[in-house]
Amino acid sequence: MEQIPEDVIDWLLEENNPSIRYRTMLELQDLPNTRNQVKEAKEAVIEYLIVQNILKKMQPEGYWEVKKRDDRIIGAGVEYADWSTTHFILSYLVELGLTKDNPLVNKAANRYLSLPQPDGDFWNHYSCLYGINIRTFVKLGFQEDPRLLKTIDLLKTMIREDQGYLCDPHEGKRKTRLVKSCYRGSAKNLFALSELPQLWAESYAKRLINYFLDRNVLYKTKKPTEFVTKETGKTIFPFSYRAGLLETLYALAKMGYGEDPRVQNAWTILKNHRTSTGRYILDWTPGRTTNRYFYPGKRQTENKCVTFYAYLCLNYKKESGKSYGSKLRK
Repeated sequence: MEQIPEDVIDWLLEENNPSIRYRTMLELQDLPNTRNQVKEAKEAVIEYLIVQNILKKMQPEGYWEVKKRDDRIIGAGVEYADWSTTHFILSYLVELGLTKDNPLVNKAANRYLSLPQPDGDFWNHYSCLYGINIRTFVKLGFQEDPRLLKTIDLLKTMIREDQGYLCDPHEGKRKTRLVKSCYRGSAKNLFALSELPQLWAESYAKRLINYFLDRNVLYKTKKPTEFVTKETGKTIFPFSYRAGLLETLYALAKMGYGEDPRVQNAWTILKNHRTSTGRYILDWTPGRTTNRYFYPGKRQTENKCVTFYAYLCLNYKKESGKSYGSKLRK
C-alpha cells in the first residue's frame, strides 16, 4: 500500500469532514466497519451539514428539483443539464459515504430505478448518464437489483467498433465516416466497470480498457501529446459528466493496469498535483450557484476529497488490482 504521510492521514481524519474521515478509515486504513471508531464516524456522516442539507431538500416523493434558466423545473425525471439533478445528487451521497441503508436514500434510489426504459436505458442511450448511474447504484448497494442489471447489460450491447461508447443523438450523424466514441461517456463506463470485478475478464471490458491504454489514457490517438478534452488532465470533484484525471486512474489502477507503461504519463500528471505537504490540489469544481448541494472547496487549493482519491488510486496501483490485471493480460 502507498505510504501516506502521517500528517496527511491526520488531516483526512479531522472531524470537520465526517465523510472523508469515515471513508479514510475504511478505504485507506482498511479498518473493519465493526470497530467502534468507524461506527462513530459513520454515525457522524448522517449529521454532516452537507448531508443534512441534501436530504432536507429532497421532495417528499424522493427526488430533487432544479429550476432552469427558462423557468422549467426538472429533476423528477431523467433529464439532466445541471450538477444538481437527482442522479448527480445520488452520486454525491455515495461520495459522502451513504448507502441504501439510509431510508431517505433508499427511497430516492428506488424511485429513480423505476424510471429506465425496458432495455435499462435512462435517456437517449447517453453513455455518460448510464455509466454514472451504474456506478452510483452499485455503490449504494443495488448491484443485484434486476432493474440495474438491465442497465449493466448496456455495457456489453452498446460498445462500439472503436471500443468506446456514444449516445443516440450523435450516432450516425455523419454520412461518410464513423462518428468517434465519446471520451467522456467511455470514461464513465470505465469508472462503472471498475466497481464490477466479475465483468473485468469479459471481452467488452478488455476492449474498453484498450480504448484508454491505446491513447495513453488521456490523449488523442492521432495527436498523442494533446489531451482528448481540456479537462482530462485535471483533478475534478465531485465527479459529474466531465472526465477528469482521477476517474480514469482510479479505474485502470483498480482493474490492474496501474503499472502499465501507457499509464505512466497520467501518474506523472497526478504527481504534479501533489504539494510539499503530501496533499493534492483540486483543479476544478462547479461554482456554488451551479452545484448548490456539494461544494468540496476552492479551486487550485489543497483538497481533502482529491487527496483521498489520489492515495486511493496509488493504493490500487500497487495492490488490489494486480491479480485481475495479470489475468486480463493473458
